[in-house]
Amino acid sequence: MAVIATAGHVDHGKSALVRAMTGIEPDRYEEERRRGLTLDLGFGHAVASDGTILDIVDVPGHADYLKTMIAGMSHASIALLVVDAVEGSREQTREHLSVIEATRPLAGVVALTRVDLVDPERRQLVVTEVNDLLAASTLTWSDPIATSAVTGEGVTALIEELAVAVRSVDQQQSVLCQQDVRLFIDRAFSITGAGTVVTGTLASGRISTGQQLVVGSAQHAVTVRGVQRHGSGCEHVDAVSRTAINLSGLHASDVQRGDVLVASGRWAHTTVVDVELRLFDGANVRNGKGFSAHIGSARRDVSLRPVGGSQYETRNWYRMRFIEPLPLRPGDRLVLRDQGSGEVVGVGVVNDVAPIASPSESTPDGSVEQQLVYHGWVTVDDAHRLTGLNLEPVVDRWVAAEAVVGSTLSGLRERLSNGPFDIAECSDVERGLLASIDEVVIEHGVARPTVRCPRRVSTSCCHVR
Repeated sequence: MAVIATAGHVDHGKSALVRAMTGIEPDRYEEERRRGLTLDLGFGHAVASDGTILDIVDVPGHADYLKTMIAGMSHASIALLVVDAVEGSREQTREHLSVIEATRPLAGVVALTRVDLVDPERRQLVVTEVNDLLAASTLTWSDPIATSAVTGEGVTALIEELAVAVRSVDQQQSVLCQQDVRLFIDRAFSITGAGTVVTGTLASGRISTGQQLVVGSAQHAVTVRGVQRHGSGCEHVDAVSRTAINLSGLHASDVQRGDVLVASGRWAHTTVVDVELRLFDGANVRNGKGFSAHIGSARRDVSLRPVGGSQYETRNWYRMRFIEPLPLRPGDRLVLRDQGSGEVVGVGVVNDVAPIASPSESTPDGSVEQQLVYHGWVTVDDAHRLTGLNLEPVVDRWVAAEAVVGSTLSGLRERLSNGPFDIAECSDVERGLLASIDEVVIEHGVARPTVRCPRRVSTSCCHVR
């Protein structure tokens, strides 16, 4: 499954193009239709000739609604960049392109709109301009497709090009449906006889009727009463896709845009993370204040503080703090905006969702070892929340960084060298390790070495199941 999100300057015809492709009016509010200006996220879907379904999110182009645009683009699989053939690329074209670079969808498709109003020479000039604009992009973009929502020119060709991108992306992100559920909510409302309904882009996992989930920073327990895609009920929905979820156990007034629906007990709900900042050219974070971070439909005011000491300055490691918790994983990308200028200045890639070390000692390189080393022995469930991975236990149900395992074994060897001792004095982890060490005998609750000091057992702790 894949979700397509539009991008582009205000009045460049994004909504008209979605309307022409889908037959659905993406501007849901009367004020939007009256003003001819998209103010909120809109949605539509189309079916290509081979049956490929296109899930499309239409975003506002006006500069005042950039945070709404980010909410639509975040977790989109494909970016549909729309450029008016009359005006060419403009300020919000470039601004939206910076959001695309930060959120990193897997593919990009370009549509030129209103080509019925320009001659062939102008068309080619804008194509050249757009190609130059995208030359430094990290995404692979299609050749610009000439379209007109008025005459219908190029609309079918655009649908087919998007279908090609969807099929390619589906292969790349097929594993996402096997991961833990996370859906950032962009709408919540009540339906008579049904109750609370939330909509959003399911970024990972599968949601099924009858499933137990939690929502919001309070982790309110809910049950899935029903699942819909494109207005039709279904038993389940897989990532990545647009969906509407009917929930019981929650009133619509208790949930809002930016809340998150997740699998219970599988996510770290955190207010502090260590990130690697990847800033755009010319951007800086000054004193670390006056920024907001965006992921999915969620937005948080954040403070930033360098970590790692002077020897790691070039790594751009920072500790990011905010008030309302978010369910995050290592590898998540937080779009960073300067609240003063309103500009997107870069992205913070999460490397540690529960940092414990002091800022001067933290080295958030994103490795599993680094994420676990300060936490001591943790259960496999806690390790999953910290790393997002299913790690093999070192002993029983416990996981630890290699350095922690080595330290625990050294302590046991030291005790054994001083003679037998009662294992009732040991922790569950220590008793498990003692039982795994050759040349140690445990009789009647007492551990003692046989002939030689116990050899070191394997300290590997980072095998993924």
